[in-house]
Amino acid sequence: MKTCPKCTTELEDAATKCVSCGFQLEEPQRTLTGKVIKWLFIVFNLAMICWVMVSMGVLDRGSQSSALPRGTEDAEGLGLTMIIMIWLICNLIFGLVVWDTRAKNKALQESHNKIEE
Repeated sequence: MKTCPKCTTELEDAATKCVSCGFQLEEPQRTLTGKVIKWLFIVFNLAMICWVMVSMGVLDRGSQSSALPRGTEDAEGLGLTMIIMIWLICNLIFGLVVWDTRAKNKALQESHNKIEE
């Protein structure tokens, strides 16, 4: 059992925050799964940035305009818009998963469990 240095309340050994006064005993750490998901989120965003940059580099209207069939001049812009929409939707979903796997205060979880009982 730990003791809070601020209010001298006895706490669980795994607690990172005091239940009674809210004093931060130690900074909560992400789990291994949370760390992996966070890094996958970062890699996903870097890959999407590269994909957008590559697709914007392909948008060379001057050299390709004569080779394109009539009416397809805006197809590249629509493709880029679709890539950005896919990025935003996946980023929202993936971001919620990263947020859900963040480090949590164990004292708060324990107090919620006691309230539910």
